[in-house]
Amino acid sequence: MLPIEIRRVKSSRDRATFVTMPWKFYGNDPHWVPPLIGDQKAFIDPSKGVFFEHGEAELFLAYRGTEPVGRISAHVNKRYDQYYPDGKGFIGFFECEDDPQTAHALFRSASGWLREKGRRLMEGPMSFGVYDETGVLIQGFDTDPYVLTSHNPPYYQRLFEENGWEKSIDWYAFRGRADVFREKLSPRYFVLSQRVLKRDGILIRTADLKGHLEREAEIVQRIFADAWSGNWGHVPLSDKEFERLKDGVKQFVVPELTFIVELNGKPIAFALAIYDANVAVKKVNGRLLPFGFITLLATMKKTRRFRLVLMGVLQEYRHQGIEVAMYSHVIQEGMRLGFEEVEMSMIVETNDAMVNSAERMPVERYRTWRIYRKDVDA
Repeated sequence: MLPIEIRRVKSSRDRATFVTMPWKFYGNDPHWVPPLIGDQKAFIDPSKGVFFEHGEAELFLAYRGTEPVGRISAHVNKRYDQYYPDGKGFIGFFECEDDPQTAHALFRSASGWLREKGRRLMEGPMSFGVYDETGVLIQGFDTDPYVLTSHNPPYYQRLFEENGWEKSIDWYAFRGRADVFREKLSPRYFVLSQRVLKRDGILIRTADLKGHLEREAEIVQRIFADAWSGNWGHVPLSDKEFERLKDGVKQFVVPELTFIVELNGKPIAFALAIYDANVAVKKVNGRLLPFGFITLLATMKKTRRFRLVLMGVLQEYRHQGIEVAMYSHVIQEGMRLGFEEVEMSMIVETNDAMVNSAERMPVERYRTWRIYRKDVDA
């Protein structure tokens, strides 16, 4: 067997190899969903990607002879450093053949770069941040991933752990099915939940994404910054990162399931639901041109799956039943619209309010992603 050679990504051709490498590993995986090639090329390009306004990254490719057999990023996030001066760097975009030596070579290259940047610890995978695609999937390999969540072979967990990585934190996905809700949720559940949302001064309104997109986005950004501030690893999104998120999901939003909760006219909570565009992304095989975008939009609106991708309640209004009531509202409206399945993700294991609210419903925790950590010098 030929030895492994690690090469740094230096050119646009290298970046193209970096982005398209997953096709090599997932060709026989019926549940893999290709990334959108153009979007990911721009995301990792230092001249275009929003991460590079406050971060640095080095991308590495592993070759066996002329064949690329692995990839990884090493990166530092200066916004993270402002909130957590813990000497931590990160890895991301990990893909690798089933060979611990190849993984070791990739990890060693990433740790060497991070050491040069003065880092003591490394954590990941995060590609690039905690609100991008994160974690190694360790549970739930038998279904297609929902949009904006990651999928990988089961052996990735072994590659990390055989190379000395330890668990840092887990993130969960909960799945709910309309037939189970109809069977196990009594009408009384919805009555009690709606009672919370009908208290004096409380208004739940559908977000006006057509007439006042910028206003609604500003409300979501403000609540998100407060509601998620206590979450593990939270770093507020920069304005350009939030703009990228907004532009990335606005075509996929389920308008009837995206709403803002107000108390006496003050926005105190929000929920953002999106169609599971992965059903359509599979069909275009990562390419939006020349006609992939048309196919994507036409197919996406026919899906009966949606993802509750973000939900937040201002901290001062927590523990008043609002989280449960919002979940209830999403479920009830989702069934009315004819959806058959919902994923609530990604929820960090330490977010007790959201985890406990989800576990009060007849949903299953069916996917888990793990973020690992390791000393740079280990």
